[in-house]
Amino acid sequence: MRRLLLLTALVAGAAAGQEPRQDPGSRQTREFVQAAGQSDTFEMMEAYSALAESRDAQVRSFAQDMLRDHGRTAQALTAATARAGLKPPPMALGNDQSQMLAALQSQRGGDFDRTYWKQQALAHRAALVVQQRYAETGDTPAVRQAAAAAVPIVEEHLAMAERMAATGQ
Repeated sequence: MRRLLLLTALVAGAAAGQEPRQDPGSRQTREFVQAAGQSDTFEMMEAYSALAESRDAQVRSFAQDMLRDHGRTAQALTAATARAGLKPPPMALGNDQSQMLAALQSQRGGDFDRTYWKQQALAHRAALVVQQRYAETGDTPAVRQAAAAAVPIVEEHLAMAERMAATGQ
């Protein structure tokens, strides 16, 4: 019993003298991983909403593509963070994304479809900037490679969403 108390006191004393541990990776990398993870999550959540609500064949096809492609980019980023010894990307939404998702889910019919295309164009524009910036200047090679691989995928999604948003579908 005395040994247990002594060991407990030693561990507590050692822990008290430690500074809070920071997550591994640079601030730039941690912020990128969070933003990219949130972006993938947002795209997939909106896609599930589109499949549940829309009857438009183009919306539904695009939503299926979002699930497939953002599932893959999320997996690639998770694998890259694991190789780099970093925390995996969060499966969460940012505040703005939560508000956008709620706004989309409040729509029905054609209004839903128009809102979906507009939000997809906006979200992919933002995601493209984040992915391109990290692909060009990121300081963690495995994560930088995942960002570079995501750029053409996001560019393709953006082009489609912008075309559809412009037609007012």
